[in-house]
Amino acid sequence: MRHARLDEFVPACQFREVHAIRIHATADAVFRAVKSVTAREIRYFRLLTWLRSPRLTRAREDIPAAPADKPLLDVALRSGFLMLAEDPPREIVFGTLLCGRLPRISRPAPQDFREFARPGFCKTAMNFRLREEGGGWVRLTTETRVYALDASARKRFAVYWRVISPGSAFIRKMWLDAVRRRAEDACMTCSDALEVFTRPVDLALRDFESVAAAPGGKESVPAAESVLAEARLAREKLETGATDPACVVSRREVLIFLNHLTLGFQAWLSLGSRSPKDSDDLGSIIRRARAHRARAITSPEGEGTSRPRRGSEKA
Repeated sequence: MRHARLDEFVPACQFREVHAIRIHATADAVFRAVKSVTAREIRYFRLLTWLRSPRLTRAREDIPAAPADKPLLDVALRSGFLMLAEDPPREIVFGTLLCGRLPRISRPAPQDFREFARPGFCKTAMNFRLREEGGGWVRLTTETRVYALDASARKRFAVYWRVISPGSAFIRKMWLDAVRRRAEDACMTCSDALEVFTRPVDLALRDFESVAAAPGGKESVPAAESVLAEARLAREKLETGATDPACVVSRREVLIFLNHLTLGFQAWLSLGSRSPKDSDDLGSIIRRARAHRARAITSPEGEGTSRPRRGSEKA
């Protein structure tokens, strides 16, 4: 696994916290969600930051007074944090100096943060790091490191850390959960877009099953030809059309659904006479196809319309 970019800026620390969550979305969708999630989307964020830093009014926007609908990362970067590294869609790192009055540095750069070593200060950096786990899952980890540059700074920050660390940990968990909701909602949007291609196929398939179940099933051949035609047309449109990067997993599952139907109905229609076993074989192919159709909007572990299982953990 690639090394963390966070190691380049705070390789050692005296204070640290790590949290992680699994998200059913593409890495691109998760990375976009990290950059765009707002304070409003993070449960209890504004209440907890107010309790940590009570105020009636705020002269300027910052993390404790983040506007509800602006990306929280943008607010941080406009209020004292510095973008240290951005490696889409793998990792983003930002940091600031604590424990003392911020030094005046015109147009600070990541190298300035890396080389800063003035006693009395604490260097703090936070990252969001993504790792694809397969099956449409991504593990998103956020780590915060604080390195005090001398004993006095360490002592001062230790007092502050004991007070704020429980609330800080809770905020980070809620932050990850907000990213998950935003990223997975993007996947649901993909399924809605893909339904434009699959709806005619679903309707034709339903008609075929209705006709095939009727006594005699005399109209099953025209109905099967309709399913085959709709599946081929949908596959052609989907293969040649542009795809949002966030929809790659869902698109792949829908293409497998269409391929199963195309091959299954081609084989069934090519038979001169059809036995009950041939119908059972086709029914099995349809069930396998629908399993992939379901995976376009659900987790690999289940089918239907339920949302994927979610999990978060502290590392």
